[in-house]
Amino acid sequence: MNPAATLGTVLLAYLPAAVSPGPNFVLIAHTAAAGTRRAAVAVALGVVAAGGALAAVAVFGLGTLLAHTPWLATALRITCGAYLAWLGVRMWLRVRAPDAAPPESHRGAFRRGVLSNLTNPKAAAFFGSVLTATLPPAEPTAVKAAAVLLIVAASSAWHLSVALLFSSPATQRWYAHAKPALNRVVGTVLVVLGLALALTP
Repeated sequence: MNPAATLGTVLLAYLPAAVSPGPNFVLIAHTAAAGTRRAAVAVALGVVAAGGALAAVAVFGLGTLLAHTPWLATALRITCGAYLAWLGVRMWLRVRAPDAAPPESHRGAFRRGVLSNLTNPKAAAFFGSVLTATLPPAEPTAVKAAAVLLIVAASSAWHLSVALLFSSPATQRWYAHAKPALNRVVGTVLVVLGLALALTP
């Protein structure tokens, strides 16, 4: 397969994984609607940065470490699941929190985006299996690097679009009325995802 066809295959495999709703989408949309556009963009950039790192790890073969050390993969899975569940519980606890709470720093928002993607079971499944299947180890280094850059570009376009869309004034006004119920729903989704990840071998 020529390099262009290989990169096209990688993109076609990545796009459905990126746009399907999951923890990253929930976190970016919630931050955009509940906070500021700059905070949402910072979260989105954190998601993109983590995705780029995961892609690089996968395509350059370092991901085989997890395949040969099952205990490490299990520890990461449990840790990631616990983090997602903790985010969900925190959202429940903040349902009745006053709106006058100090805003989150951009560095903190970026860090949340990074942790969200690193603990995202969808990301682990894609980068750990689908990407390595569509980009064989025999591919030249230049093609692997181009694949990582392509994933970063596609991830940036999608996640930044979500941040900008959900931080519009109309969306934020709607969220202000629905905040308690939405926080409970989003928190529950994150807890369920976290427990499923931690408890499912």
